[in-house]
Amino acid sequence: MDNSSIESLRLVRNNNQDLLNFFNDSYISKLEQVQSLKTEEFELKAKIDQLLKTLDVYSFKTSAGHNVFSPFSVSNTSQQEKATQIEEQLRELQDIQATLKIQIKEEEEETDLLKKRIASLSSSNRHLDELLSEVTEEVSTIEVPASDAEDNQEDNEDPVNHGINILRLQQYERKKLSEKIQSDITDVLDSNFHKLEVLSWLIRSDINRAKVTLEELTSSTSKLADHVDEMALSLANEIDSEEPVWTLLENLMQTYKDEHTECAISFDIDCTDYAINISDIVATNLVYIIQEIMTNVFTHSNANKVVVKIYISSKLVDVYINDNGVGIDSNYSDNSPWYSGLHKIKEIIYLLNGTFKIDGDIESGTNVRFSFPLS
Repeated sequence: MDNSSIESLRLVRNNNQDLLNFFNDSYISKLEQVQSLKTEEFELKAKIDQLLKTLDVYSFKTSAGHNVFSPFSVSNTSQQEKATQIEEQLRELQDIQATLKIQIKEEEEETDLLKKRIASLSSSNRHLDELLSEVTEEVSTIEVPASDAEDNQEDNEDPVNHGINILRLQQYERKKLSEKIQSDITDVLDSNFHKLEVLSWLIRSDINRAKVTLEELTSSTSKLADHVDEMALSLANEIDSEEPVWTLLENLMQTYKDEHTECAISFDIDCTDYAINISDIVATNLVYIIQEIMTNVFTHSNANKVVVKIYISSKLVDVYINDNGVGIDSNYSDNSPWYSGLHKIKEIIYLLNGTFKIDGDIESGTNVRFSFPLS
């Protein structure tokens, strides 16, 4: 197969991906519509149930059983008129409910159809990727000299570019930290300074207001001290070196399970050698990478199921994380901000001499796989 045919295949693959992205967006939008309609149906049912209870009160044929002191102890005519009004409201609401049920059914049918189309397009993409991989490798083997192949490597595999990316990320984090100190600490200090000026005046003029201001100052200073401690811990980014990394990871995953009860989280941490000594810096970054990935899952995926598998041996660390959420843009590396968490962990894994891969769609969710050797 020549280069022209490969380009045609790539064009088909890109068009296929555009269609897949369109149907993914339509599917998510349709799911939201269905959920909105079901919420409306639930609220409508609650109104109908309430009206039925009210109707029971006004539906007596005679008032013989009514207590004279009851607020409903009125004439049979009034009772019947009220019951008739309620019955009319019920009919209207039940008609709306029936219409909603039909609309929900139609929307769910369209959702199922979109899901089938997405599955079909995803399958086509996988086959096209396999075919492109085979023919590209074949053409590369036949036509591209070794020296040219090295020159044509992707820029993101160039160590110089990795180094620039890492420096940019470090500079970006320093800038964000500076802004955070300016907003979170300096502003509080300025506020406290003004309160001290007011306090010095109130001590001479209004002792009761001075006491209140002093309490505000004490509370504000205490909160600021706690905030500084939090920032210091965040900056240090250190883990408890007394605990082995597998225990830290188990505790971390259990914390996620406790905090995100809406999501079914299963994890398996397999360590083949519990006597292994993993350096603190490697353990710290391993925990950080998993935290960053899990944060992305809970923030962006809309998943209700997450599977985490971690393998640790004396030679390497291998991690696989899957969620059943909305998937990820196949061009996330180009489309997401350069300072995003995923870009940062990609560079950390590069520094650890490891490999990182992330892919997925609305059918399979998002799959993250990374590994790095242990010396």
